[in-house]
Amino acid sequence: MDIDFIEESFFKRGNPLRKLLKISLELLGAEQTGILYGSNETKVRFMPTHMWDRGIMDRFDGRGLKGLALKLFGKTVIEAKKLSPVYFHRTNENGEKEETDGVIAHVLRTCADYYRKGISVFICPDIEKYIFGIEDGYIYIPFYSYDGNSIKSPLDKIKLDVRIVRHFKARNYISVYLPAYGILVANTADESLLEMDEHGFVNETELKKRLDILIKLVETSSLSYLGQLKGKRGAELLWRKESELRKTSNELVENERRFRDLYENAPVAYISIDKEGIISGCNSNASILSGYDKQELVGKSVAHLLSDKDAVLDMGARVKESLVNGTPISGMEVRVRRSSQKHIWVNLNIDVVKDRTGELTELRAVAIDITDKKNLENRLLQAQKMEAIGTLAGGIAHDFNNLLSPISGYTEMLLMDAKKNSDDERYLNVVLDCTRHAKELVNQMLMFSRQKEPEFKLVRVDILVQDILNLARSFLPSTIVIETDICSECGLVKADPVQIHQVVMNLITNAFHAMEEHSGTLGVSVDEMFLGEGETPRMLQPGSYVHIRVEDTGSGIAPQQLDNIFEPYYTTKTEGKGTGLGLSVVHGIIETHGGSIEVASTVGKGSRFDIFLPVCHSEGPKYEELPEDEGIEQGDERVLLVDDDEKVAVMEAQMLEKLGYQVRVYTHADTALDAFMDDPGAVDIVISDLTMPMMSGEQLALRIQQSSHPVPVILCTGFGEHVDRSKFEAAGIKAVLNKPVAVKTFAATLRSVLDNRS
Repeated sequence: MDIDFIEESFFKRGNPLRKLLKISLELLGAEQTGILYGSNETKVRFMPTHMWDRGIMDRFDGRGLKGLALKLFGKTVIEAKKLSPVYFHRTNENGEKEETDGVIAHVLRTCADYYRKGISVFICPDIEKYIFGIEDGYIYIPFYSYDGNSIKSPLDKIKLDVRIVRHFKARNYISVYLPAYGILVANTADESLLEMDEHGFVNETELKKRLDILIKLVETSSLSYLGQLKGKRGAELLWRKESELRKTSNELVENERRFRDLYENAPVAYISIDKEGIISGCNSNASILSGYDKQELVGKSVAHLLSDKDAVLDMGARVKESLVNGTPISGMEVRVRRSSQKHIWVNLNIDVVKDRTGELTELRAVAIDITDKKNLENRLLQAQKMEAIGTLAGGIAHDFNNLLSPISGYTEMLLMDAKKNSDDERYLNVVLDCTRHAKELVNQMLMFSRQKEPEFKLVRVDILVQDILNLARSFLPSTIVIETDICSECGLVKADPVQIHQVVMNLITNAFHAMEEHSGTLGVSVDEMFLGEGETPRMLQPGSYVHIRVEDTGSGIAPQQLDNIFEPYYTTKTEGKGTGLGLSVVHGIIETHGGSIEVASTVGKGSRFDIFLPVCHSEGPKYEELPEDEGIEQGDERVLLVDDDEKVAVMEAQMLEKLGYQVRVYTHADTALDAFMDDPGAVDIVISDLTMPMMSGEQLALRIQQSSHPVPVILCTGFGEHVDRSKFEAAGIKAVLNKPVAVKTFAATLRSVLDNRS
């Protein structure tokens, strides 16, 4: 079909609307086409659209003899059957005038503003299935619409007069607004053109191609018909259209200004990207988000801003998917590198803009900074991990301490019988030292994983750091040399020992990661120094400070990264080596303790961290008291011993018997309780494990206190120091011992509880 030739013919002799009827008949493969014009009771053509209240059938065309009859007599027949005019308004039961909901009125209401919206086509691909079994009246039918870009699915059903459908025997229906004149209607178009499946129109490409031609012909024929008007009527219509165009133009300018203001000042970043991935436009917030000036940002590749190559590939894949499916990209989260090289998280929503051929022309992205949200998510995840680690550590500690108990207990009993300064004594002391060290490792693991509010006590930092180094030696490879310089004359610091443990362990772990690929030296020192006016770092007050230094000979930190290392989730480590949380937590802990942390680093030579904690001169609870050397106390009282681990129970029974006590042993709490209830007077004290199946040590103690002859209870636990002891007193529990229990501690505690019975 030669469109240029057809358009040219519209401006030659002959009625262009009649030509439009003939051509649309062939273009759509329709059986009938018709045109109605909008008017009121005066039936004057070319009235302003807002004055129309009816559509009057004006002319027809069709195929074959029936089509010829329709062309010649259709207008008369339609008027005789009172199918024309079609009224756009009706009077309701209150006598008020209101709009009708018919398809013709709907097209006019929707499309009359074609200066702003362009010309749209309405399509019902299958009328027959909706009118089956209906003889007369009105039905509501869904209509698709096409605006020159895409075919939109029906949102609302539109009212249709069944009488008109049956008169024309229409199987499908297409209508399009004729600017300033009326409506073009095509009945029963080529059914293969309007064939549908579950995804939409089967031949959508061909259908859109023909509808594009129809829209172009409608525009041309309307203009050429206007040109045939003469005299005042033509001048009036031209003036009215000119006024409408001026009004529309002014509104467009004003709307563009408003849109530009909204676009520039929007609280989100708008970015336009061409099909090569180059930024072609952006608003002010995009400049703020990226850190680049707008002039710098325009012309940059999107790939330059994205932190990860995988994100670039993912975006490309999703754009291709969007082109195929016609759906926008939403909720895409990517890391963006700002001009300062700092990384932030951004949520992207992208619209893929296509031309009429379906080719990509532009991407329009909306970006929102979600760094704070991601940080909160990561903090929650980290908290959940630490909670899981704490639970795991508790379980490991319990089982491991139970394993250590027989080793430690039997070793101490053998030592009691060994000759002084003999080889046996030396060998057994080595075994005992190993079990004590293993116990310390377990307790430190529990301390590190524990999550609770800070408990400030007077702490000897030198002893705490020495304990941490003992733990660190268990995981640091032999390729890393540890050099220490720890002064034992340092003052006390008011601190939470768990948090100080976390700080030093984190710095040692970071140093290890910096040196693990090569050998190196880890240096740890503790001393006390007085800082005078002008010597204190980060605005600390002059005074005495305990100074902790952790340094390594690792890879070092680049100068541009030093300012960011204490920020949450900023990390210089490779993927999988760290979360970026450690140093930010360290910094927060030191500030909470009224101290300061400084860093110095040289790439290729290593890093040094200096911590300053103020010396405390006031009194307070101390974290660690060194036990006095006490002898092993003995007794002859009657002991009921309960532990679900048979090896631990037998060892503890033999230990107590060696100390002179009379012991009855049970491995089930309920059996032990029955034995006690049978003869309460035969028991002076109960020693029970805390965690047992069916009945815990605490529950057993409570039942004993509720009996007619309550006795004191001592609990033993494999959970180390990290057990809530505040609720034990009500259950008559007089002491809690941590497994593995040393003989001296066991004997002294047992003697103390028995001697203090009321």
